[in-house]
Amino acid sequence: MITRKLLLIDTNALFHRSRNAIRRGAGELTTSWGQPVSGTYGVLNSIFSILDKESYDAILPVYDAGGNFRKKESEEYKANRGPADDLFKADYSLLLEDVFPYLGFNPVGIKGYEADDVIASVARTATAFSDIDILTCDRDLLACVSNSVSVILFNSAKKVRRCGIDDVLDIYGVYPTEVRFLKALSGDASDNVAGIPRIGDKTAAKIVVESRPTEINPEFTGADKICMHPKVRDNAAIFLSNLRVITIVDDIQVKWLANTPPRKSAVQAVFEQCEFSSFMKPPRFDKITQALQCVS
Repeated sequence: MITRKLLLIDTNALFHRSRNAIRRGAGELTTSWGQPVSGTYGVLNSIFSILDKESYDAILPVYDAGGNFRKKESEEYKANRGPADDLFKADYSLLLEDVFPYLGFNPVGIKGYEADDVIASVARTATAFSDIDILTCDRDLLACVSNSVSVILFNSAKKVRRCGIDDVLDIYGVYPTEVRFLKALSGDASDNVAGIPRIGDKTAAKIVVESRPTEINPEFTGADKICMHPKVRDNAAIFLSNLRVITIVDDIQVKWLANTPPRKSAVQAVFEQCEFSSFMKPPRFDKITQALQCVS
């Protein structure tokens, strides 16, 4: 059997995390002509550090295209996040519209859905690939892990954890398909989703395990049994409301294009435009261009 590998990139999560980390440590990175590049540099650095260790047959950056349907379901969903400032928008636009295409990537986003939904849908339907990796710093995508899908949790180049099914069990105490139940019970502070009072992750995991479907009552799903659990039934409405916004959609029809191996001169040009001197130094530049040429 021929092994074909696909890398899905959670662009939004990596951009936010790396941009904030760089700005805290070094301030806003800008070119000599004033273009902000903190997030762009951070995302590329993350991708290239993975390509130093792994090779892929295709790479697909995924982004949020706006119009998130979950905000219509719940006014509180991600209401803790302020609007993006002009520096953020200029930096993010540079990455998606200029840098990624120069590197041969064809980023994809679908209006109305989050990047997580697009990633999950591609991971489920990309049957031409025997191995799929999801590069992110967001644990929400651990819900997508399966026998053929792994999540690369990226904190820094020296703090990377590849997560399979056993790793999800180690982190949460439940299987990947049950992560949504756990989060609907305990909440998700980063998304401004309040859980059921007095239920944290450990208690939520215990409830999920105790509520798994059995042969005795096969007509009841895991969600049904959770609603009937003694610690949940008085707040079942909270659980079900949370479940609607937390569950990652994996049945979107996504049209995406494979990579076009870039010319070495194009890679050099975009690095020079962004003034990314650290990527230009040999042998770093040669390793980057070689890795991008191998993706088709």
